[in-house]
Amino acid sequence: MIVGPYEDPQHLINLPFSQALDFDSQLSDGQHVASVMAKGLATESVLARLSDMLCKLPISNETLFQPYCHQPVFWILPHLDKQQLVEWVAHIHSLFPYCFAHPQSRFFSMGSAGFLSALSALKAIDADNASATFIAVDSLFIDMAHFSQNNELISQQQDCGRCPAEAVIMASINLATDGLQLVDLFQESCSTVQQTQTIKTLFDRACQVEGVEVLAQLYLPGNHTTAIESWLNAYEQLAGKIDQDTQLTQSNYFTGDIGSVAGLYNFLHLYNRYHQQQITGTSLQLEVSQQLHLGLAMYSWIEKA
Repeated sequence: MIVGPYEDPQHLINLPFSQALDFDSQLSDGQHVASVMAKGLATESVLARLSDMLCKLPISNETLFQPYCHQPVFWILPHLDKQQLVEWVAHIHSLFPYCFAHPQSRFFSMGSAGFLSALSALKAIDADNASATFIAVDSLFIDMAHFSQNNELISQQQDCGRCPAEAVIMASINLATDGLQLVDLFQESCSTVQQTQTIKTLFDRACQVEGVEVLAQLYLPGNHTTAIESWLNAYEQLAGKIDQDTQLTQSNYFTGDIGSVAGLYNFLHLYNRYHQQQITGTSLQLEVSQQLHLGLAMYSWIEKA
C-alpha cells in the first residue's frame, strides 16, 4: 500500500489515527497547494507514472510475484475509453507478463467502483477458497496543471477545493467462512444527471436487505462535488437504517483523492477496523466513479468458531 511518498502500510491503514500525511506540495510556479504526490516518478504521461508506481509492488520481477502466481489478478484502473484501455493493457502486459498467467485475470476500468465489480467477480469464481490478487493504481499528478489553471486546488489563497493524490495497492483477497462477510452487493451505471436517483435506488435496496436493523458504519465518497451532492440528496433514503451512533467515514479527507484506488483502500480500511475490534455491526460502502459506474456493498464480521 503506497499513497504519494508514504509506503508504510500500517501507517496508511490506520489513518486518521496514525500520523497525518503531509498535504503540502509546491507547484512549478512556487505556489503551495494541498496534494499528496511522490517524488522521482515519471512526469511525461499518466501511463508512464503509473508504471513507475506499479514497479514499487512485489510484481517488478517474476520471482517476487511467485507467491501470487496461482491467483487471477484483478486490475482496478481509472475509467478509460476503448482505445486507451487497449493501450494500457498492452503496456502493462509488456511490463509484467507473468501477472497474466492465470486465465481469469481481468481489468476493471471503472474508477473506484471497479473494486466492487472485481469483488463480484471473485464471488462468482466457482472454486473452494477462491482468491484473487487485487491491484489498484491511479494518479492525478498529470491533472495538477489543469486543476491549478481552473482554481480547483486548496491553497494559501483558497481553503476549499481538490486535494489530488496518487496511490497503488496490492492485496490478496480470498473467500472464507469467517472474518469479513459480504452481506450483499449492488451495482449500477448511470449518467451524471441520474446519479442522485441511482444512489437513492441503491440506498433503497440496502434498506431492504433482511437481517440488517441498523447500519453501524457508512463509507461514502468525498472526493468530488457531484458525488457528494448526489449522496447527500439521497441520504434520507437511509433514515430507517441509521441512528445517532452510525459512523460516517470519507477516507479522502485523510488520504487525498486517490481516484480509482479508493474502493480497495476503503475495503481494507474497513477490514482493518473490524479485525482490530474497533467496530462491530453492519457496514455500508458506496463507491461512485466520476463516469458511469456506481456500486454499494454491505459487510459484517463473523468471528472464528
